[in-house]
Amino acid sequence: MSTDIELVSLNQTRTKVDDSDQRTIDLEDMIVDEQMTQRGGANDTDEAPLNASSLPPMDRGFHAWAFLVSAWLLEFLVWSYPFSYGVFLNYYTSHEPFQNTPSSLLALVGSLSTGLMYFASLIILPVFSRFPAHKKKGMYVGLILCVAGLFGAAFAKTSGVLLLTQGILYSVGGSMLYFPTMTYTFEWFSERKGLANGLIFSGSGIGGVVMPIVIKTLLYKYGFRTTMLALGTAFTIFALPALPYIKSRVPPSQIVHHRPINTQFLKFKPFWIFLIANLMQGLGTFLPTLYLPTFATDLGLINAASAGTWALSLMNGTSAPGCIFLGYLSDRFDLRISIFLSALGSSFAVLCIWGFTTHLATLLVFAAVYGFLAPSWSALWTKFASTVGGDDPHLSSMLMCIFIAGRGVGNALAAPISSGLLRPWALTGKSEYPYALKGYGPLILFTGITLLSNIRDAQVPWHLILDIVFFYRGEPEKRGVYLIEMNVKNYLAAQDTTLLKCQHILATESNEIGFSLLVANDIFSDFWLSSYDDDAIHLIELHITK
Repeated sequence: MSTDIELVSLNQTRTKVDDSDQRTIDLEDMIVDEQMTQRGGANDTDEAPLNASSLPPMDRGFHAWAFLVSAWLLEFLVWSYPFSYGVFLNYYTSHEPFQNTPSSLLALVGSLSTGLMYFASLIILPVFSRFPAHKKKGMYVGLILCVAGLFGAAFAKTSGVLLLTQGILYSVGGSMLYFPTMTYTFEWFSERKGLANGLIFSGSGIGGVVMPIVIKTLLYKYGFRTTMLALGTAFTIFALPALPYIKSRVPPSQIVHHRPINTQFLKFKPFWIFLIANLMQGLGTFLPTLYLPTFATDLGLINAASAGTWALSLMNGTSAPGCIFLGYLSDRFDLRISIFLSALGSSFAVLCIWGFTTHLATLLVFAAVYGFLAPSWSALWTKFASTVGGDDPHLSSMLMCIFIAGRGVGNALAAPISSGLLRPWALTGKSEYPYALKGYGPLILFTGITLLSNIRDAQVPWHLILDIVFFYRGEPEKRGVYLIEMNVKNYLAAQDTTLLKCQHILATESNEIGFSLLVANDIFSDFWLSSYDDDAIHLIELHITK
């Protein structure tokens, strides 16, 4: 048996109910099913008969990688403009025709361009799920709306027009163009969906490095109107070639209709944990990207406009490897570890680095650490969805749009909340640190606390961290890590089962090792086993007790 992660399918499942109302699921004849992933992409639809072997393979092959590259390019285009809005905001507040506009209104444009795009997925994805044959047409309409928003903003002379074009029109178009791509991800990737999602999301990080520099150069050299027209033209030129490769793994002619969504996940506690965590994370994560260039100016750094732009680019840039890292980590190890690292690391960066920044070097350190751990939270969305939705790609894609919308609500509320926080307070003017700089103290505290609040959702057992340490040290007794994907959680939710007792029996040639794990209201559907020998697993019995 390989030391790599192997997906194990449960071929035979028997359910027994005894006189004491104890439900037991015995899992027998467990074999490695290499064809399991060939069935994953079609589960979200009721289809006409289709030979799975005739479909393009998952996790490999030209079509899967062409989809991945094209999805990365759309990620780059759609999100790099909103994530660069801090450069726009710094320009708007110091140049006509928006120089005398209240900064709270201008900040609202940026928060809407991200928040509304996230939130619109809650409407757009169900519509596309109901009419899957029109998904590609909707993406072309989204492209038109994005370009119209950029071109329209070029001729804006008031904050209201800017809000309508760059804020609302662009975000609605971006949602129609981008989020159908997320539904296809569950069809093209199974074993590597966390890593694939991290790679796709890294596109916004790379775009966040390049675009702030490009936008700043264009704005200060050619002006606002020429910049917006150039951005709209570039968007069209690069997006059009990618769209043909953004497609379903299942031919549209084979899709008959979608089955109703099982709403039992609403009774599943992990769903609400993930939803609230996304909302809290969304409230805080966008604020540094929004105010970093302005903060550099208020801090009085030398060549502040360039310093703020470089810091924003660095923050966006480190989010690219951060997305890949957290995506890989969520595939390889316990999901709670990824949540813990993102929450603790990003809040530490805000409270302990940003809050004490006085020089450019410290600001760049903050940008690098925060960018690596905070925006990369989005790489965990597919794991959140599959944890609650199991192996059903249709349900998982719907759950993902709900989690994304939760982030959108947080982003949309970030601007009005931050405008209320950016006011003098008790420490203003009493120190050289940012906590005493204008109204940044309350803003920094709010951002750090909202990010830190997600640690309570992680609840990471320390033995899981030790497992990772031993795994990377190459200890033989810890090197075999296997992922067992079990689609029993929806059954448990439907039966209102609140107590999960798992007894794993690991048999070797020389001895038997038995241990039990008691999980109450756990947030996982995946159970990790560490064997003492690569060939140790011969029998695993799972007892589910109400």
